[in-house]
Amino acid sequence: MMRLFSVLVRRILAAFLVFISLLVIAPAPAIAQGDPYASDPLRLVPFADTVQRTYTQGTDTWEVWQCIVPDWPGRVDVQSVTSNLNAIITPYFSWLSTGRYSPHFVVGGTVTSDDVIPQTVITGEGFRVTGCESAVQAATSGTANGVLIVVAAGFDAGYGTAGAICPEDPYTGCATTYPANLRTAVVGAATVVTVSPYDEPQWITVAHELGHAINWPHSYGGLTLTSDGSVDVYDNPMDVMSGQAATGLPIGTIAYNRYSAGWIDPSSVIVHRSGVTTYTLSDLGSPGVQMLVIPVEEGLFYTLDTRRLTEYDAALPKAGVEVYEVDQRRSACSIPDSWPSTWPCFATLTRIQQIPPENAIDSTSHVLSIDDWIDLDGVRVTVTGADSTSFTVEVDDTRVGNRFIDDDGNTHEADIEAIAAIGITDGCNPPLDDRYCPLRSVTRAEMAAFLVRALQEEDNLPAYHRYFVDVPEGQWYTPYVERLYELGITTGYDDQTYRPDASVSRAEMAAFLTRAFNLPSSATNTFTDDDGSFFEPYIDAIAAAGITKGCNVDQTRYCPNQNVLRDQMASFLARALGLSSN
Repeated sequence: MMRLFSVLVRRILAAFLVFISLLVIAPAPAIAQGDPYASDPLRLVPFADTVQRTYTQGTDTWEVWQCIVPDWPGRVDVQSVTSNLNAIITPYFSWLSTGRYSPHFVVGGTVTSDDVIPQTVITGEGFRVTGCESAVQAATSGTANGVLIVVAAGFDAGYGTAGAICPEDPYTGCATTYPANLRTAVVGAATVVTVSPYDEPQWITVAHELGHAINWPHSYGGLTLTSDGSVDVYDNPMDVMSGQAATGLPIGTIAYNRYSAGWIDPSSVIVHRSGVTTYTLSDLGSPGVQMLVIPVEEGLFYTLDTRRLTEYDAALPKAGVEVYEVDQRRSACSIPDSWPSTWPCFATLTRIQQIPPENAIDSTSHVLSIDDWIDLDGVRVTVTGADSTSFTVEVDDTRVGNRFIDDDGNTHEADIEAIAAIGITDGCNPPLDDRYCPLRSVTRAEMAAFLVRALQEEDNLPAYHRYFVDVPEGQWYTPYVERLYELGITTGYDDQTYRPDASVSRAEMAAFLTRAFNLPSSATNTFTDDDGSFFEPYIDAIAAAGITKGCNVDQTRYCPNQNVLRDQMASFLARALGLSSN
């Protein structure tokens, strides 16, 4: 019964706490003119410089303060509470971060304020102890990274701020010490000591509010309502940032939160792009892939990770592969109109939802067991097996034309997707490779890779021979250029250079394609702007083969001196290979 009352109080405060999590992007962010995703190689975490690096690595020092308010006779022993926080909360975060993050609690002291709490807690109108906050700001040592304020009142709710979020271009750093960073976690006394009618301290609430302080949002289905009709943000029993555990101890959180904190390396994340593939997802603390991402568009993607009924997660209602939608589009959160139009939702504003969305408290339909499957916008994910440290999932991607996010609506989109489907291109932005850069000129290095892959010669890449003086050993393009030479498709320039960084003209591209695909020569004078050119026979050859139709509407000109763009190159290759419908 006491446990149910505790859960009810938290749910009553849900709507207000959502507001608080939006309110606490403070101090006011500096203006960022650049790419919000530039500092994350996988482009999953906006402003990763601040979100991942400000507080989440190494020791994070918190002062612990008691705030005495009217009408509540209770008191806590700050020294004892601080010791217990170091004994309970510190090991929890060390486990969750695999040793990368350690909150350290030090004694602050005791302050008093005139904040009135009882009625707001009872009616569910929410609370914020501004008097306690001001008193602690005045009394703090000013050396900690944040303050934990324990209100000497018998409730187990709380609120927390995200601390210093200061997106900048370039990033120059944030205020890291309190009170300049306004980084505050406030909890009721029932979270750290046993207070009637509760039967144990609710340490999970402390962990939850500290989660907000390292920029984690709530995760919730959005379909569960409280008694007053507001959305319940505590309907995910698998996440410390949402649900309640069966005990007062904290449970773990989803992989995206751990990645956003910098606790999962990009090399331990797989972004699925296309096709049918089986992946092995490893448990927390085990080597291997910690998160699988299925992208939809920039700022919208699904994540999958594993959960086991072990250690702090022993109280979870279910083990398996959990599925979430992460939505950072501006439509997903309340971003002030005054903020730059390029800013997505980020940090505590990010919208994370169980998939399928939950419509009942404590539902675990988003946690898949062996042989369970789910359809994610045309991508079927099936859990096919498990062992003691991992689960295997098969991803069957039936989406058409969704390999890259920057070719939508491009005239050459179908051909870009066609050459990607057979491995001729991996994109232009490794390791994420969700972009093709269609309007960028093709370099001679890229041309070598395109042609070697198109000819299925990638398995025959040679050891280094130094065929060209400007193609050094160890560059990504070197074996492709050297294989192109061995196939007789290029001899380079008279000075023994290949010039890998130079752009390829449309005339040069004609020569490359004619040699690569062994096209028969043609005497047809197809175009009017290549007469007498060295490249004219090659241009006529690719025209006769149906690879080019020229560069103008009436198909009389070829524009030989223009650079070949990457989207055009896709169509040239697709036509040469019989893949194009254009």
